[in-house]
Amino acid sequence: MTRFCITGVAALCMSFGACSSEVVETSSDEQAYTQQQGMQLQGTLIQGARLQGMTMQGFQFAGATLNGGALANVHVQQGELVADQNQVTLHGASLIDAHLYAQMRNLAANSPASAVAEYRITNVIQDDAANDPTHTGSTFLYTLEQNVDNTGNWQPACPIDADGRRVAIPLAATWDERGARIESSSLFTFGCTTGVIAKCYRWGYRPWVTGYGDLAAMHWACTRLARADYCGNGKPHTQDGTSINIWDELPAPGPIQLRAGNNLGMKFEGGWNTAGAACLGKTRWQTDQKEIAETCPDKLMPPGQAKKACNSVEDAQANGLVALLFNES
Repeated sequence: MTRFCITGVAALCMSFGACSSEVVETSSDEQAYTQQQGMQLQGTLIQGARLQGMTMQGFQFAGATLNGGALANVHVQQGELVADQNQVTLHGASLIDAHLYAQMRNLAANSPASAVAEYRITNVIQDDAANDPTHTGSTFLYTLEQNVDNTGNWQPACPIDADGRRVAIPLAATWDERGARIESSSLFTFGCTTGVIAKCYRWGYRPWVTGYGDLAAMHWACTRLARADYCGNGKPHTQDGTSINIWDELPAPGPIQLRAGNNLGMKFEGGWNTAGAACLGKTRWQTDQKEIAETCPDKLMPPGQAKKACNSVEDAQANGLVALLFNES
């Protein structure tokens, strides 16, 4: 059994994320360790007065440089960033000191504003095998720094994770303020390992892996589950230190995550897909029941009614419902 204990830290750049503790059994060797994750989707620290109130939209493929020279054909290949320079393909540690630009925006402002921030890669290492339940390798961890307000004051872009690292994983898609996954030919995501995007990737839902079905959809559904984004609108409904038990029912060679036998008295919470909860037996926290029943009543019956929308995997897959992941809390 692999134990994930996830507790929240201060909100950073985005208003959604998971803040939970998971007990998850996998087909990998038994181990126990703790991961920390804040209330963030990407987990990126955005610093400086110029970018105050803005959220990360994604890193640009265009405009990247290394040692003052332009990088061409920048792309994410499986779990690593790849680029060409002077007809040589670069990846891994060859991209240390590469400079990239990220797009930011603030939709909450009276006049929606946007900006571009500069980042640089200061280190690249391969991820630990313990974070690879599908045994597909290839994933690299990138240490990033932000050029704060373009002053040459370089500061870490990721918080410190449970391994003592400030690192991110590249993914070939972006996520918007509502938690929607967007395929893009111009932008990609660096998900800090303290954020939900990287966390779900490390649980084994790697969007590029084949043979298990649509793992891009599984990964997206996982980000909804981890943040308790019941209505699929990007709003989390979880609190620090909340324990959950997560599993899938993928066919062979799956499942990737198995239902833990010792669920510590937990009850079925729901089945999940890319739009949030397919249906719910209960909310993770009782205080959220009224809001969820009013905001997305098709997911959870209003409080006071005896029947809930679903209380088992079978319920979550009945009556035309599509559930990719399941959890107890």
